[in-house]
Amino acid sequence: MIGDQYLCELHLHLDGSLPAETIKYLAEQEDISLDSLIASENKTEPMSTEILKPYLSVSADCRDLNEYLTKFQIPLKLLQTEDAIYDAVKAVGHAEEELGVDYVELRFAPQLHLEKGLSQRQVIEAAADSAVYFNADHSTKIRLILCCMRGAENHEANLETVRLAAEFMHEKHDEYADSAYKKVFVPSAKGRTLPVIAGIDLAGAEALYPTENFADLFLLARELDIPFTIHAGEAAGPDSIWTALNFGARRIGHGIAAIQDDKLMRYLADNDIIVECCPTSNLNTRAVDSITEHPVREFLKHGIKVTISSDNTTVSNTNILHEFELLEDAGLTAGEKDQLIKNATDGWL
Repeated sequence: MIGDQYLCELHLHLDGSLPAETIKYLAEQEDISLDSLIASENKTEPMSTEILKPYLSVSADCRDLNEYLTKFQIPLKLLQTEDAIYDAVKAVGHAEEELGVDYVELRFAPQLHLEKGLSQRQVIEAAADSAVYFNADHSTKIRLILCCMRGAENHEANLETVRLAAEFMHEKHDEYADSAYKKVFVPSAKGRTLPVIAGIDLAGAEALYPTENFADLFLLARELDIPFTIHAGEAAGPDSIWTALNFGARRIGHGIAAIQDDKLMRYLADNDIIVECCPTSNLNTRAVDSITEHPVREFLKHGIKVTISSDNTTVSNTNILHEFELLEDAGLTAGEKDQLIKNATDGWL
């Protein structure tokens, strides 16, 4: 919590937020040499977090999104078994709890974890199991967002992700039809029992694979009553955000390109659309040149329900408390900070 307000993180990626210690642990458990993954020339010293860190986190002079995305290679190589996925969700939960986060929506793409023979169902099951057991013993509560991925040859995999989200959310799968196993009571703010699977997302290379190409996924999501957020307006312009809104999105991931379109900003404000901003990540990928140029405060002035999250705590070497500190250094007022925190509390899927 911050003061008497609940601290909620709505935009956090599992593979980009694994602590270095967890990476080392997973490699040991799976008998995978980290030296082989990073092509390290240092074969004599034990693998330390300091040696590992440059391969997991971008530097301050990160050039672009392409460089940023290279930092996901190692965690994805390790997140290919049920045990690894289970441990990873738990590890991120512990890290968020140490920060005082009350509620986190943790997202991942099931289709990226199939290299060793798992099915998407098994991937989701492992993550959901971990969240359920973590939630039972901790004040921080985790829910999961399942990402579809932008691409040219993964259409069926994306449709499968959407259908599985519906099964887990609505307990239509026979194994869980008579069970509340995949639900969690979340006392903070809402005080409701909710599905551990919160909804779906669309992530990936926005500039290469335009949002408009994925209309059928979100038509199906609406038919199956699945809430969704969409990454839009990060690596493409306002039209990407308009498209996501036309699909029915009630939340937009990043959305910083909205600053280029006054009509769009009015629409976001008038329709209570949540915009999930991640300042450090936007700096890393050069979506903005400096924190003073980040549109978050301008969004607040326009009445937009903008929120703050860390996106990828490990890749961006940040956390949600640091995100607020960064904005405060750039002039964020106490009242604006309170509004950002309230917006996140109001913005759950």
